[in-house]
Amino acid sequence: MYSINATPPAALPPELRPNRAPRNHIGVPGAQGFGVGVCPALPAGFVALRGHDVPSSDNYGNYRYADGSTMVWIPAFYYLWGTGANGLAVNVVSLKPTSAFTDVGAANAAGYALHRAFYDGGSIQPGFFVDKYIPSRKDGIASSIKNGVVLTSAARGSLSNEQFSNLNGAPADTYGGAIAAAKTRGSSFFCSSRFIFAALALLAYAHAQASTATTYCAWYNATYNTPNGCNNNALGDDRDAAILYVNDGNGTYPCPTTGSANLFSRTTHNGQNCGVADLNGVIWEITPGLTSNGTNYYILKTSAAMKSVTAGNTLATDLWGATGIAAQYDDLGTTYGPLWATGANRTVTYGAATQVFSEATSGNDWNAAGLGVPLTTGLGGTNAFGSDILYDYKPNEMCPISGGNWATGSSAGVWSLNLNNARTYSNSGVGFRAALYL
Repeated sequence: MYSINATPPAALPPELRPNRAPRNHIGVPGAQGFGVGVCPALPAGFVALRGHDVPSSDNYGNYRYADGSTMVWIPAFYYLWGTGANGLAVNVVSLKPTSAFTDVGAANAAGYALHRAFYDGGSIQPGFFVDKYIPSRKDGIASSIKNGVVLTSAARGSLSNEQFSNLNGAPADTYGGAIAAAKTRGSSFFCSSRFIFAALALLAYAHAQASTATTYCAWYNATYNTPNGCNNNALGDDRDAAILYVNDGNGTYPCPTTGSANLFSRTTHNGQNCGVADLNGVIWEITPGLTSNGTNYYILKTSAAMKSVTAGNTLATDLWGATGIAAQYDDLGTTYGPLWATGANRTVTYGAATQVFSEATSGNDWNAAGLGVPLTTGLGGTNAFGSDILYDYKPNEMCPISGGNWATGSSAGVWSLNLNNARTYSNSGVGFRAALYL
């Protein structure tokens, strides 16, 4: 106990504070506080929420930006994907914090890869901030606020003022418009990438494998062991009848307000209140990182800086068009792994008894695994992956969307990936989530 003259706990250095977590540690799968962490250095405009460094707190790893947005800090981590011949059984994943190795080279030598989400602008990033809640409109800004009305790329029922063009600067009401919409919060914010979405999915997958009860993973289930959400077209979850969301009042669709599930922790990536909400359903999220010119697939280079990309099809900074592709992407060819391998559009599902993702620590196979693109052996559908959907298409100016929406049903989930979209499309069930690197 502290005397009235003693230094209060909040004023002590972090290493001396009781029950405080080390900085920038991803935690232990299956344990309290796993999947988020303490940011090592706050950017301007951010404040730490009370309990941000206490793993038992609902606010662990949670921070508030000047506009009122709540964002979650995800520390960088290494992973090893099991092949059956590398010390792990097939499809078992091992995760380690960055402190486990002296550098990436040492991790690679041990078979571990730094997740692709932690490369940006040609540099290794210590982690990323990502919106806890899907953005809604606040004072012309796309803000991550609980119980907000979801921003989308087209009007939804009677909600004609909750689309991208109602934000400051009137971003286009298209999927490409999400790039400018994210920047209404600030120039360094960006539309969260598919790499970030897939990193959160991998954290959920590791947490599921390590959990044996709902104690620190509220969505734990012996059969369907993945995060839940709003996806059954009736403000609930297709596999969890206890979940109920609050309708946003659009009068036409059962779309909920942000983070409004009655059993909130069942809808976060780590099954705890401190986690990132609603990656399964609610709306499809625009997640750049992969594109196509209608002939070949292209994957974003590690040298690309997400805060600097633009949404057109003529500039070197653009995510689409020949000039942007040449400057920002690596060519994967006309097919890659299972993508368009049949020479026709198709719908497949994630998961198999055979190896689902590559164990590569570098190169295109590592880059693709960081997108959540499976191996050719990784399809068919298993409960471990929620039998999440993969729409295997290849349109010109492809814009990937992830997660599913309020009506996608059991096909929605943290792995779900829809490639049947272009940057000029718009839809009332498609929006985005913002992110930020230090």
